[in-house]
Amino acid sequence: MNEREPSPDSKPRAGKGHGGVRRIGGDAGFTLLEVLIAVAIMAVSLTSMLGSQLNSMQATRYARDITAVALLAEYQIVELEWSHRKEGWVSSDVEVDGDFSEQGWPDMKWMCTIHFIEMPEYNQLVESKEGIDEAEDGGDNIVDAGDQAFGALGMVWPMVKAAIENSIRKVDCTVSWKSGKIEQEYTLQTFWTDPAGLQQLPGAGGEFTEADDPSSDGEEAGAGGGSGGGGSGRPGGMAPPSKGGGTDQGGGLKGGN
Repeated sequence: MNEREPSPDSKPRAGKGHGGVRRIGGDAGFTLLEVLIAVAIMAVSLTSMLGSQLNSMQATRYARDITAVALLAEYQIVELEWSHRKEGWVSSDVEVDGDFSEQGWPDMKWMCTIHFIEMPEYNQLVESKEGIDEAEDGGDNIVDAGDQAFGALGMVWPMVKAAIENSIRKVDCTVSWKSGKIEQEYTLQTFWTDPAGLQQLPGAGGEFTEADDPSSDGEEAGAGGGSGGGGSGRPGGMAPPSKGGGTDQGGGLKGGN
C-alpha cells in the first residue's frame, strides 16, 4: 500500500514531541529564567526611579519650608523691633517666643533673644591697653601721640558708652520645625540701632578743624615773629616750619633773596 505524500499546501498538524510535550507550529516562548531576570531588572529600575522621585519631593518641600522660615523670621524681628521701640528698650537681655499660627504655619515655633550690649568701663580699657603695651614694648614708658589720644578718650567715654548701650541691640531669632522625623532649625541674627541716640556721638568730640591742627599754631607763631623783625610774616615762596621751612634764632622766618 502506497504512502500518501503530504500536499504542499497542507498545514502541519500538532503532534507530540519528545517526552510527550505537544508542540504547535514549532515556535518556542520565553523560559522561566528569562522572565525572572526581566522582572528583576524592572524592579530595580522602578525602585531607583521611586527613590529619585522621593528625594526630589523632599528637596522641594525643604526649599519651600526654608523660604517660608526665612521670611517668617524676618517678619518676627521687624514686629519685635516695632513693639520694643514703642515700649522702650531695657538694659538687660529679653527672651520671647511663640509660633506662627496666625500666619498659617502652626508647626513652626520661634524664639528670639534681644541682647543688651554692655560696653566696658574706661578703667578696663586702660588695663587692657597697659597689658598690650607691656607685652609689645617690654615695659618702655615712652608716651606717644596714641597714648595722648587714648587719655583724651577718657573724657568722652561715658557719653560714648551710654550712647552705644542705649542705641544698639543684637537680636537672635531661631525658628524650629519638623521635617518628617527630623527637627530643623533656622537662626537669623541682626542688629537694631536707634539713629536718634547715635547722633549724640559727634557732639562728644566734634569734628577736626584747622584750629585743632598743632602745625597751624606754629605757623601763626612764626608769622608773628617774622613780622616784628622784618615787617613781613611770610615772604613769597617760603614754606612754614611745619612744611620744612627754616627759622632764624629770633624765631622769625628766614627771608628769601
